[in-house]
Amino acid sequence: MYITLRLRMILLFCVVIGVFLAGTYVVVYDSFAHEVRLGLDDRLLDAARPVIAAIAAHPSQQHLTGLEIEGQSLQLLAPGGRIVEQSKGSDEIKINAEDLQQGTKPVFQTALTRNGSVRIAILPILVQREPRWFVVAESTANADRIEGTFRTKAFGLWTVSLLLTTLIAVWYVSRSLSPIVDLSRHAAVLTMKASRSVHSDLDVRLPIVNPNDELGILAANFNVLFARVSTVVGQLRQFVSDAAHELRTPLSVVLGETQLLFSQPRTGDEYRAALTTITGELSTMTRIIEGLFTLSMADAGQLKVQSGRLFLDEVIQEASGLAMAAARRKKIKIENTHLEEIEYFGDQALLRQLFIILFDNAVKYSPPETTIQAGLRLIKDRPTAFVRDRGFGISAEDLPHVFERFYRAAPQTSDEARSGGLGLAIAQAIIEAHGGEISCRSDVGVGSVFTIVFAAVDRETEREKMSVPSESSRVVFAALEQDENAPDRSL
Repeated sequence: MYITLRLRMILLFCVVIGVFLAGTYVVVYDSFAHEVRLGLDDRLLDAARPVIAAIAAHPSQQHLTGLEIEGQSLQLLAPGGRIVEQSKGSDEIKINAEDLQQGTKPVFQTALTRNGSVRIAILPILVQREPRWFVVAESTANADRIEGTFRTKAFGLWTVSLLLTTLIAVWYVSRSLSPIVDLSRHAAVLTMKASRSVHSDLDVRLPIVNPNDELGILAANFNVLFARVSTVVGQLRQFVSDAAHELRTPLSVVLGETQLLFSQPRTGDEYRAALTTITGELSTMTRIIEGLFTLSMADAGQLKVQSGRLFLDEVIQEASGLAMAAARRKKIKIENTHLEEIEYFGDQALLRQLFIILFDNAVKYSPPETTIQAGLRLIKDRPTAFVRDRGFGISAEDLPHVFERFYRAAPQTSDEARSGGLGLAIAQAIIEAHGGEISCRSDVGVGSVFTIVFAAVDRETEREKMSVPSESSRVVFAALEQDENAPDRSL
């Protein structure tokens, strides 16, 4: 049978406190019963002293015969346990000869008679220089009654204490486990919301009563987890929605062109124009799908970097040359200024793709007859490149999101903003796969500057790697280079 954590904690709490209280009551009862017996022994001694004094003063007289004391029995014994004299009602008191010991200290014992338990005190004395033993006995009924009353009250107090302990344990355990209960409830709410097909608010937070205890820290950590899960689920939903939107447009164009071709006979030029449009849209879908595949590989840590010897300045010049055709159509100049010759070890195809993305975006979002500048230099042993445009700029609200997938800072009505929205996300994945980082600084109406900082490479290790020939990496997004005649399609 499964026992819940709450019940286990309550049972443990009650058992520990119950055993502790029981042990305490046993010790207290034992001490109380001992004191009651000592009190009874003192009464026996007090009763014996005047009689012993009388016997010592008048040894020839009979002091006990015919004497009747309520609740007490008196005897005077000679060696061997022989009764010299005794009071009335003392016949049931039987003392063994071995219990009669020489000395000065009294001996106490408890005996059972027909009338109940009695407490006996045996006091050694000398009567005319002969050993005698004075025996005084008293019923223990009163002491037993006092002890029984104490036991009853102690058991009742123990029971009440245990009940109060159980109530306190239930309250305390419930209060202590309330953050965990809230955690389970909020997790269930989060699961329910996440399983819905429609978008709902996944920002679920646990209340934190004491942020410094273990449960407070646990609740705080789960709040962070819930926030991240909410962000990831929101991004996933947005990603799926945007991906479907981006693929729907070219698919609609392809379907429309195909239906138009089949609607009536066409000339050769009309077929050629329709097929050109279909090819362009298929290229767009290909780039989007390849971009999604590359990002999924990067997310899984499986983006393969086939490193080889290269010069970063040559990579930048090659990428700017590929973007030159689109720039000329808008009368935009691309200037490669301050390009230092820097030898590097990396994947040339991926790095070229990185700069193609940056040049393509710079051309796309820059007004005609402006200038795009690119530079490269070594700063603190780290190659640092930049691409600067004089475009529309990015607002402060949009700037933190420019590297997110399918995010566009450009107005949705802009024809040139029609793109897959994956370019900068892919660029970030490429540079991070090389151990570097990318950042953006922008002012609205002034332009943007994208800065790429490569990882520093140990020179000795670099020379050893460069001594081994490596196969050139494949072009991950070859479709962009092949589609130079479609500048308004971006990654």
